[in-house]
Amino acid sequence: MKTQRQADIVVGCGIALFGIFVIYASTLIKVGTPHKLPPETFPMVVGILLLVCGVALAVKSWSIKGADLAIPWPDREGVRAILVILASVAGYIILMNPLGLPIASFLYIAFSIWYLKRSKWLLAIVISLITAVISYWLFIRLLSLSFPAGFLFE
Repeated sequence: MKTQRQADIVVGCGIALFGIFVIYASTLIKVGTPHKLPPETFPMVVGILLLVCGVALAVKSWSIKGADLAIPWPDREGVRAILVILASVAGYIILMNPLGLPIASFLYIAFSIWYLKRSKWLLAIVISLITAVISYWLFIRLLSLSFPAGFLFE
């Protein structure tokens, strides 16, 4: 049986490695029209945050002393939930270009909240709508990042 400490160390290292990959990939972005910010700024910031958070999680978990909490491996239902959420992330990425960031974000978040049964459907719709509006105004209008706006907002 695995322990929470081991899992946190592995996840922290994985997140940190992913952050390094995102930082590296953002340095390869050279195309795009200059807006208020260069196109590599947002991925670079996300990569740095991933790296810092991953290292912090791994170091914090490494330094914990005392009894460690045993965690069970996910059962069949848990594995299915993980696979469905991963498939919905893939769907989000695929739908972002044709539908745009706000609509794709709305659909992804509404589905995820509904599927994971975290709240009633009305609350999922409200949270998704707020996220879509904020993502549109923050990333597309305010920062002028090159996310697709979608057919409703072009």
